[in-house]
Amino acid sequence: MELPQHLTTYPFSKLFTRLLEAETRFVINYGGTAAGKSFSAAQKEVIYTTKHNIKTLVIRKVGNTLRDSVIPSFRSRIEELGFADQFAYNKTDRTLTCKDTGAQIVFRGLDDPDKLKSFEGLTRILVEEAAELDFEDFLELNRRARGRENIQITLTFNPVDEEHWLKKHFFDREHADASIFHSTYKDNNHLTEQDREQIEQLRLYDNNQYRIYALGEWGTKHNNHPWLYTFNKDLHVVEHLPVLQGFPVHLSFDFNRNPLTCIAVQMSNSRGRQDSFIHFIKEFSGPYSLEEICREINATFYNNTLYVTGDASGRQGNVGMTDKHGTYYKMVQNYLGLGNNQMHLFNRNMFHADSWKLINTMFASYPKISMSKQTCPLLINDCIIARVDEESDNHGTLRKDRQVYKMDLFDCLRYFFQQYFADYASIVPLGKKVA
Repeated sequence: MELPQHLTTYPFSKLFTRLLEAETRFVINYGGTAAGKSFSAAQKEVIYTTKHNIKTLVIRKVGNTLRDSVIPSFRSRIEELGFADQFAYNKTDRTLTCKDTGAQIVFRGLDDPDKLKSFEGLTRILVEEAAELDFEDFLELNRRARGRENIQITLTFNPVDEEHWLKKHFFDREHADASIFHSTYKDNNHLTEQDREQIEQLRLYDNNQYRIYALGEWGTKHNNHPWLYTFNKDLHVVEHLPVLQGFPVHLSFDFNRNPLTCIAVQMSNSRGRQDSFIHFIKEFSGPYSLEEICREINATFYNNTLYVTGDASGRQGNVGMTDKHGTYYKMVQNYLGLGNNQMHLFNRNMFHADSWKLINTMFASYPKISMSKQTCPLLINDCIIARVDEESDNHGTLRKDRQVYKMDLFDCLRYFFQQYFADYASIVPLGKKVA
């Protein structure tokens, strides 16, 4: 759909542009708080209404919530976009009517007695806070949206629960008729620095809330089957860990493309004595290129000697380099300017069951293992949500999927312990503190 002439230079968000281009029946508009999801969706529906004689239903589970937030938002978008003279609002019917096209935007709650009357002849549906709806509500809406061409249903929500029907229906299986758009506060250019800081503060109080509302990732329920059952947040998490000069930094990589991840760890020379420590001091996670992540590592640890370990798959050749024999680790070595003796690599990743025994022994028995809350929030979250895959026949298998349990930073942690403490579980009985 082309924009009206007077809006061709309007400062729309990237999310709005992506929503506008979507032509599928279902548009999944999800992510964190303050991402502009509802804002951009309302802009799109207002513009559609000015160009077509259509009927659009804007819905929430409870009708009274429309008056407090959704309807005022639409009226504000109409004014901001320069359409104030073209729309008339009927407070009794809760409708906005475009005078030029005759199109209507109808606001209803699923608890409204007359809800079904507004569901006939629909061309478009926008569901605000779609996570409030039951699956049966969604099926009813979808059933009512029929008999017309180019029907579109947009679902806007925060991903509050990994067990929600929205995830099972649209994310856990192929859905050719759905476009999925993810956004967070980082995509909203209109936020102040104070706004951003307040959202980031969530990581200091509640990992799950941080995951949902800051990162826009699926929330997790209480972990009844923890993989790292010896992890104790009160014992193993500290507010901040400084980079210790005179101690090397051990880098452990995992090579998934999004996110590409690495953790930085410092540890004492003594291994297992009462004064021994392991400090997880920094995490790197995001849509980095390998060169970008290495550049940031060099800038962060320019005064420290570096050693590299990580996923054994990084030793494989032919990763798209000019040198057909190149590997991810060769690239890391070159970008960081390291010698061969600084590359601490293994040929095969440890089986989950062996890793499970090793790492639980480490967290139960090692004198001091600490993680920085300020600089390793996602790694800490992985330690909390990591759970045993109950569907696996192999004991100690770590549950993974790319929607919730990515576990990339957690894999970095597993590779670190495999490289430097592989024999520890056989030396120290699980649960016994070293002397």
